[in-house]
Formats: sequence, C-alpha cells, structure tokens
Amino acid sequence: MQFSTDERHGATLDFLAGVRDYIARLPAHPMNRDMIQRINAHLAEPVNHLTRHAVKTRSGGTYSPEGLPVLNVTAEGDTVTITAPPEGKGIPGEVLLRSLRRGMCITMRPAA
Repeated sequence: MQFSTDERHGATLDFLAGVRDYIARLPAHPMNRDMIQRINAHLAEPVNHLTRHAVKTRSGGTYSPEGLPVLNVTAEGDTVTITAPPEGKGIPGEVLLRSLRRGMCITMRPAA
C-alpha cells in the first residue's frame, strides 16, 4: 500500500498525540507537564493541524486485457465513488456485472 507524505506525517502526528495522552496519565511531574505543553504546541501549529485533518484522496482503476476501462474508483476521506465508462466506451455491461460478482482487486494510490 502506498502512502502520501501527508498521510505518513498525519500518522506520526496521531502517534505523537497518543504519546502525549500517555504522558498525561503518568504521575504529575514538572518535566511531564513541560513535555505535554511542548507536544500540544507542536500539534497546534497550523501546518500540523491541516495535515492531521486533511481529506485524503486516493484513486485507482481497472482495465480489460484489451486496455478498455472497466472501473474507476476514487476514495475521498470516508467516501468511495465507483464509476464505469459510458455504454460503448468500456467493456459490455454483462461482462462488468460478472466481474463485479466475482470481485475485483483495485490498487488505490494517492491522487495526483
């Protein structure tokens, strides 16, 4: 699975938030309080906030052995859109339905 730089950065920031929450559960200590404040300041920076809350868009598609488009898939955040080419521009409808019933594996990549 491929991840964009923003996705990796977002995952790292989420991990850092977990570390902050863990430190907050430790017994009170001035060094812990200072570290929590530093982590909160880092997570509150606008660039980091945007990275953690950005909607990630990924896309992929499948093609027939003849090179005709079968399906295009776009995932934007938690929403997936699946489209097929217009009638006559891709594979015949009955072939598409058979393929869907069998199941298709589509590799998703960060959208350009």
